[in-house]
Amino acid sequence: MQQYTHENVRSIPHLPIYCNRYEDYRQFSPRHWHDHIEIIYVVSGSLQVVCGENEYTLQENEFFVINSNKIHGTQSYERVRVLLVQIPYVYLDSYIDDYGHIRFRECYETEQGSRKYEQMKSLLKSIAHIYRKKGKGYELRLMAKVNEFLYILFTNYSYKEMNAGKESRQIARLKDVLRYVAKNYQEPIALKEAADIASLNQDYFCRMFKKCMGVTFLEYVNQVRINHIHEELLATEDSITDILEHNGFTNYKVFSRMFKAQFGMTPRELRKLQEN
Repeated sequence: MQQYTHENVRSIPHLPIYCNRYEDYRQFSPRHWHDHIEIIYVVSGSLQVVCGENEYTLQENEFFVINSNKIHGTQSYERVRVLLVQIPYVYLDSYIDDYGHIRFRECYETEQGSRKYEQMKSLLKSIAHIYRKKGKGYELRLMAKVNEFLYILFTNYSYKEMNAGKESRQIARLKDVLRYVAKNYQEPIALKEAADIASLNQDYFCRMFKKCMGVTFLEYVNQVRINHIHEELLATEDSITDILEHNGFTNYKVFSRMFKAQFGMTPRELRKLQEN
């Protein structure tokens, strides 16, 4: 879940959407993007969402909508249960005229208590329940609820943005770079390599990367590495030194500082907390 890259979204068999209900502890997903719109609904706990240049905190029974090709990431500092629904671009494009220029409202903090907002929360709660139970014919019920949510979203919280394609083109220029990092993060990656892949000079590449992604290229690479390190710390009994080496981190001091800033504890403390 943690890469500042293009995310390949899977669908439910026989259904045109991706849906997942997961539980995690101190979860961290570095910024990434995809063509799908994404609906994040917090079942319990709290979740930080970074979307574009803004940061939001979602509490239990709150949701957030992420538009197509919008760079975003998430992080939790406690145990959290989340419903994640992703709707393919082609699905919405087949029903909404000029969908390429349509954007949806993302944050609903000011809608607390409104009838439409409460209705949308109720639908997401039902979707989470239907998906968890997976009873006979659940796919039909789930899609009915999803489509009702999308109908309210489109008819009440959508607008046209004629410059929507500009940001998408900038992201597209970084696509090969992000895929390269995802494939080669275990090895040393030079800034020049990345700039060459994007067919840009280094100075312009650095400025565009920071503008699009919110972090420098080096910070991004280290975030991807830290994500994998975090997963291996919880999933294996390998030594911390071996895990760092396996994931391309050569400077322990830099790693230690970044890890504690990201998760609020050291790797050893994280492992001990999981054991308890």
